[in-house]
Order: sequence, then structure tokens, then C-alpha cells
Amino acid sequence: MEVNIAAFLAVALFISVPTAFLIIIYVKTISAGN
Repeated sequence: MEVNIAAFLAVALFISVPTAFLIIIYVKTISAGN
């Protein structure tokens, strides 16, 4: 099975960027709550 590096990076960025963004908002919300 051939792995397309460009496609893999695109999927990784597409998943990791929004996830990191949500985690940052979540942490800021908890910090503000305290």
C-alpha cells in the first residue's frame, strides 16, 4: 500500500488544527472559571 505523504499531511493538519484550537479554548475557559 502506497502512502501519499501530501494527503497524510493534509489530513493530519485538517484534524490537528481545529482540535488544538478547541483544546486552547477549553483550557482558557477553565482557567477563567477559576
